[in-house]
Amino acid sequence: MPRRPRYDTPNCIHHVFGRAIARRTMFESRKDIRYFQALLVREVRAGRIQILAYSFLTTHYHLVVRSLRGELSKVMMHVLNRYVRHFNRLRKRDGTLQRGRFGSRPVLSSRYFRVLIRYVDLNAPQARLAKTPGAYPYGSARHYTAARRPRWLHTADVDGWLGNPPPAERARLYGTTFGGALSAADRAIVHARITRAPSGDDELDNLVAAAPPAVLEWMRRKAKLADNTKPAASYAEAQSIISSVRAEQLVRPELFVRSPAGLQVKGWPTLEVGLLRDLGGLTLTEISVRATLGSSAVRRRIEEHRRLIHTDEGYAQIVALVARRALDLQWGRGEDAA
Repeated sequence: MPRRPRYDTPNCIHHVFGRAIARRTMFESRKDIRYFQALLVREVRAGRIQILAYSFLTTHYHLVVRSLRGELSKVMMHVLNRYVRHFNRLRKRDGTLQRGRFGSRPVLSSRYFRVLIRYVDLNAPQARLAKTPGAYPYGSARHYTAARRPRWLHTADVDGWLGNPPPAERARLYGTTFGGALSAADRAIVHARITRAPSGDDELDNLVAAAPPAVLEWMRRKAKLADNTKPAASYAEAQSIISSVRAEQLVRPELFVRSPAGLQVKGWPTLEVGLLRDLGGLTLTEISVRATLGSSAVRRRIEEHRRLIHTDEGYAQIVALVARRALDLQWGRGEDAA
């Protein structure tokens, strides 16, 4: 089966990640990490990538990079091949080290970029390798909170979020903006996007700032383009969607719609399944588990939901309100809420 080509264009930001096979260690010493980092820095100096954030742990790594020429696959193939040869030579072993291809997902939303930086920073504390992100010696957080940074770390994007403060203020503002525990909802969003196929379409920032009519217009447009064989990007995690549905049900317990056969049926189950698919980006299997439905029943409800948002104005308006509430729960409103 041919591999799906990576989405990669010049100047696109990517979340890049990889893990060693069989849960073994990928970096066994400081020397390993420094060699891997040096290989990446060579690519920076060659003008192929910018490194915006990173975290090297024992079994895996996370990078946030900008692909300057749209050559991310070549860059990572070169880095990983040389690193594996280095690792094997020192240990007199052969064979592969990384589990499958490296993973990459485009980062096309400034709001998601902020969440992702926090996710990468918090990997080490989450693994109990450091008490705080800034205390971990193999992560970018320590550079962002220091007065001096290495030249190979591209800091302009993060500094821009902070308002380009003077060095004396950077550590405090970085801790305020990117510090603190990552919420379960934000972590779920990152995990959902890691597991979904790459996409060149991410309207998250526009959706978060949109009023209900604009959200509805977006959903109608997506319904026309929808491909039932694969989920879309995740814009809100499942629990935010379900909580929003339940809250609206308290206001209006009765929601009836017309089936294709002309029968009056309950609309809430269809609405919930439709939003889990189109706003939450869940797979059919994930929805089946949450809704305790068979896959064929899930498909029917998704199709019914997409029909109703075009043909039943009352249903469509409620969909817009619930979707707007779910986005608020996930992201808040305004540019300061991430």
